[in-house]
Amino acid sequence: MKIPDTMPNREHNPDGEDENDAPSASTQAVPRDERVAKEIEEIPAADGARVLGDMSPSEAADVAEYLDPETAGRIFAEMDPETAARVLEGMEVPEASMVVAAMDPDDRVDILEHVTPAAHDAIVREMTPEDRADVHLLEQYPPDTAGGIMTTDVTALSEDFSIEQAVSELRRLNEQYEQMFYVYVTDRRRHLIGVLSMRDLILAKPDRKLRQIMRTEVARVPATMDQEKVAQVMRRNGYLALPVVDDQNRLIGLVTVDDVVDVMEEEATEDVQKMFGAGAEERLSSPWTFSFRQRIGWLEVNLLTAFLAAWVISRFESVISLVPVLAAYQSIVSGMGGNGGAQSLAVAIRGMALGETGPRIIRQVLYREAVVGLFTGLVIGITTAIPAALGVFGTKPHNYNPYVLAGVVAAALMINHLLACITGVLIPFMMKWFGFDPAQSATVWATTVTDCCGFFATLGIAQLCMPYLRV
Repeated sequence: MKIPDTMPNREHNPDGEDENDAPSASTQAVPRDERVAKEIEEIPAADGARVLGDMSPSEAADVAEYLDPETAGRIFAEMDPETAARVLEGMEVPEASMVVAAMDPDDRVDILEHVTPAAHDAIVREMTPEDRADVHLLEQYPPDTAGGIMTTDVTALSEDFSIEQAVSELRRLNEQYEQMFYVYVTDRRRHLIGVLSMRDLILAKPDRKLRQIMRTEVARVPATMDQEKVAQVMRRNGYLALPVVDDQNRLIGLVTVDDVVDVMEEEATEDVQKMFGAGAEERLSSPWTFSFRQRIGWLEVNLLTAFLAAWVISRFESVISLVPVLAAYQSIVSGMGGNGGAQSLAVAIRGMALGETGPRIIRQVLYREAVVGLFTGLVIGITTAIPAALGVFGTKPHNYNPYVLAGVVAAALMINHLLACITGVLIPFMMKWFGFDPAQSATVWATTVTDCCGFFATLGIAQLCMPYLRV
């Protein structure tokens, strides 16, 4: 989205000249950055984020300095954290600090994570003691944990509050916080001890204490829990938010449903990129040097597995020399096995992401994939056997029996599809058991299995059938 320069209205002059050919003195006096900022303030924050993202960091910083801090904070929260950090670094420190202070605690830490240490310290130093404390609290937790994605804006009341005091405090907090998902109850040491039902709060007598009406069964997550597990808990139970506690059960923050949506999108993006050997943190705007470092390692691993597949082929050099058309069909067998394995692999990784990893589930999935692999291999094998029997490949007259070749190819496809579907499910769980990231390492080994088994099945069966295959 592009914001056009503000232009004055033009009225046609009968004499052939426009009265407003030149901008008015008042328009000329307003800097372009200020005019763009005023126009951005009139559009949704997501659109404003796209406008700033299309500018260079220095241009975006100049415009952002003219924005109201509250508006700028909402816009920066919609931007990619790395892009927002570059814009923030180009701003004057006092203005940058006001923008960061206007953001939600979790959003501001996401951006501050990507600014230079010098800029980080300068911006945080300008903030109020309360905001500085929030930043330091959130930064002590890794960004991929509950503590790293939580906000410190959590509604908590003391157990000693009366109903009347609680209602008065909630009215005050409603003006401070944008959303109040749940109201929690803490003791004097801020230990989480209960949660309030709005119905109970409204119907209770004004002089009763919160400890008398609170519900003591409260779902919570430790600050050190992995963000993906937090997302699984919230999705499975349908929570709008979850309180976060430290190792002493003190309430320190809240993970909200919008945080979980961000986590799920981030994890899905990382898994997809890892499956194809790209770095989890790689983006379209990443420098080529960063992309090179992220990709080259796994490309080298893939090269080693390719050498392994080539070694399998070299063991059957004499078979290929006798029936050269096998070279064409071995590629079909390995390629189709790779496709079948990729389908099973995607299902397995999705199940792992959703927490479906129990032993009973794994046994059921392995059985199902074995059946699926057997029948898909049968159908694909028969389909491929038809052109093989018709002798569509190779120069004529053929030096092989096309009907025997059709049987060899069909059998190889059935075997490779069966193995591909089983290993596509089994390998991710094995990788996780050994401590590797299934999304990244499973693809490499699954491809190796389908390539090597596809080549070995085709050429091995052909070697066994050579007395009947060769004419």
